[in-house]
Amino acid sequence: MLIRGVVAADVPALARVHVDAWHVGYAGLMPQGLLDTTTVERRTASWERTVRTQRDPREKILIAEVDGTPAGFAHTGPGRDPDAAGTGELWALNVAPSHWGSGLAPYLIEAAHEALRHAGFERATLWVLTGNSRARRFYERHGWGPDSVTREETIRGFSVAELRYTLDLRLD
Repeated sequence: MLIRGVVAADVPALARVHVDAWHVGYAGLMPQGLLDTTTVERRTASWERTVRTQRDPREKILIAEVDGTPAGFAHTGPGRDPDAAGTGELWALNVAPSHWGSGLAPYLIEAAHEALRHAGFERATLWVLTGNSRARRFYERHGWGPDSVTREETIRGFSVAELRYTLDLRLD
């Protein structure tokens, strides 16, 4: 297992991991119509734009590579919430379902914590689906905790309920 920065050649595999993780992990948790519109083509176009675009130097896309193939990713950067001044954010962490339970996700989240620290953040946030108990348990095992801030996020016209988690990066 290798954790490294993203390169343009990763985009097709990155999109596949993203879509597969959403379709399996969010089944029954997100509106089916949203999952149906979450396609490899749509994710590929989105990741191509993201990887090509000049980003804030504190933003990192980390790839977890297994046997030469991307099997997961973490995307970190500055916090995007109105109250997030000086806070980092774990924007996304997804692992291919075929690698769930392999130990890849804990390795990847620790690398994300380190990327956030290296970017100068002492505190970080993430958003998780309120009903996603599997993800919530995972984050809690890695030091994150809910801060009781909730929101209804609209994604492509579909509403999903989310809960914010925080992490003190100085304690991790």
